[in-house]
Amino acid sequence: MGVAGKIALRYLFSGKSKSVIGRISGISAAGMAVGTAALIVILSVYNGFDRIIRDNLDSTSPDILVRPAQGKTFSADGPVFEMVSALPGVERAEGVLEEIVAIRYGEEQAVTKVRGVPGAWQCSVSSALAGQMTIRPQFLTPLALYYPSKTASFSMANPAAALETVSVRPKEIIQSEESLVVIPIATVRELLHIESDVTAFEIYGPGVQIGQVRELLGSDYEVLDRYQQNPAVYKMMRYEKAAIFIILLFVVFIVAFNIFGSLSMLIIDKTGDIATLSAIGADGRLIRRTFFLEGWFVSLLGLSAGLVVGIALVLIQQYAGIVKMPGNYLVNAYPVVLQWTDVLLTAAGVAAIGALISTISTKSIDK
Repeated sequence: MGVAGKIALRYLFSGKSKSVIGRISGISAAGMAVGTAALIVILSVYNGFDRIIRDNLDSTSPDILVRPAQGKTFSADGPVFEMVSALPGVERAEGVLEEIVAIRYGEEQAVTKVRGVPGAWQCSVSSALAGQMTIRPQFLTPLALYYPSKTASFSMANPAAALETVSVRPKEIIQSEESLVVIPIATVRELLHIESDVTAFEIYGPGVQIGQVRELLGSDYEVLDRYQQNPAVYKMMRYEKAAIFIILLFVVFIVAFNIFGSLSMLIIDKTGDIATLSAIGADGRLIRRTFFLEGWFVSLLGLSAGLVVGIALVLIQQYAGIVKMPGNYLVNAYPVVLQWTDVLLTAAGVAAIGALISTISTKSIDK
């Protein structure tokens, strides 16, 4: 720590704590603590909502998605896809058939995505679509799907004759913000008049190596992981978190100017001490370092207190769920997830701000 550090600690915990300068220093440390705790808590709440969004995406997205590089449909019955299905880590692999169709439920009409899955044995609708069209599972009202016929010619006298249609009865609502109807793939083939092709080949299994899949399929197919399937959503979440961090760090920077005020007043108050130190051989570098450490210690004191309070609040909410969410949501309490990378970034950011403000404050010593 050296001489400068010992003198700075002496100033920090000396009798000046009862003076106006001491009170301002205490307010500065408290402000840094509140700002640090706010950073930890708000970033953790964001992580909680981010986890919910990712889980919902993961529940509806395969680990790896294969699409044709050109065209819309392809055959997934060849030996290459059998080799992909046999790769280590593959738990399930299947072709699916998707298309945008018109639907009618009672008097309600909409356009939605229909998804034909080999393993499906009933009609499932997403919660978003069910809420939009007031769909009630197990009711007798059928859900009619419409798609332009590939064989019939369009007639102004009877436009409906140019549409293929199938009727299904919704049996289940699945949690998803996407407008979606999931039905057996055979029903979708009947509606679209597609005998064997699929629009995508989905691979499930967290241990599947995407590089092996790409090597087997070659350049004729696009092989996408979860991030590449939803790039806009993942980028938006990353950018939003970065923006929140920068805004809150700027607030801490504004609060840290209290340290500038208290340190400037302390330098004026200790003019005699500065003269004494200079007389006994202390150079300007030692004196500047002393007051720099004084200001930085104040910020580190607030940083330490803020980290303890912020982490404690997040852990209490994470395990006890004290603060409840109003309304009807997927979770009852505000979701929080403590990430130690956030703690380290917050500590580094606040410490850097304290060092910057302290450096600016000590410039007046040269004058």
